[in-house]
Amino acid sequence: MVSEKKQDKTNDQNNFRRISKDKYIIAGVITLLIFSLGITLGFVLDDYRYNLIEDVNLAQETKYLSLQMQYLYLNAFNNADNCPILSTTLKEAVVDLSESLSEVVAYEEEQKVSDARKTIIMRRYAIDNLRYWLLALESKKKCNLDIVPIIYFYSADCPSCPNQGTILTYFKKKFGEQVLVFPINVDLKNSEPMVDIVMEQFTVKKYPTLIIDNRKFEGVVSKEQLQEQICNSLENSEICLTEEN
Repeated sequence: MVSEKKQDKTNDQNNFRRISKDKYIIAGVITLLIFSLGITLGFVLDDYRYNLIEDVNLAQETKYLSLQMQYLYLNAFNNADNCPILSTTLKEAVVDLSESLSEVVAYEEEQKVSDARKTIIMRRYAIDNLRYWLLALESKKKCNLDIVPIIYFYSADCPSCPNQGTILTYFKKKFGEQVLVFPINVDLKNSEPMVDIVMEQFTVKKYPTLIIDNRKFEGVVSKEQLQEQICNSLENSEICLTEEN
């Protein structure tokens, strides 16, 4: 009888050890699955993020090449009849550039990607802004477009830059497609040569700095000052005429 009780006790202990071992194995398998799922999900998100950036870059590249081709065509045949098409496409491309790349930058910052990856994206953003700015200047001359291209130099360490950005956003909404703002982050000057080149050309030393019709304005430009400059640059603006009267 005693032997049977000991045997039962031994069996119970063995069963307990077996169950405990099974629990550890199951827990280990679940942990491994969760870990594998996390890695897989990370790869999926990375692929999605990179594909998103590639799609944005490809779309912007195609739009810019189209605009460049339109401008070259106008020059080659001295045909101003297509200027309205060029004007519309240019304005739409600039707005789309600002919205789409800002979304990508915000997404990257939210995901806390590496500084190197952010720098590449911001460099591309700066390059796109500069080449659209150059095309806007040339198109304004060639087609007499009634627009005001503005370069906005800013820095992340500039305490007054957000105030200038708010003022520029106000005038973008107020004048619509007639005011084109091209923000350039001067913090990229050591990683993107084009930023450094443009800064040297206009001797940009203070932030914020605005370039309007090749004229430099250092420090925060007030609403009153900026509206005066915009109205001086525009040939025909109902807003300017209304407020003057």
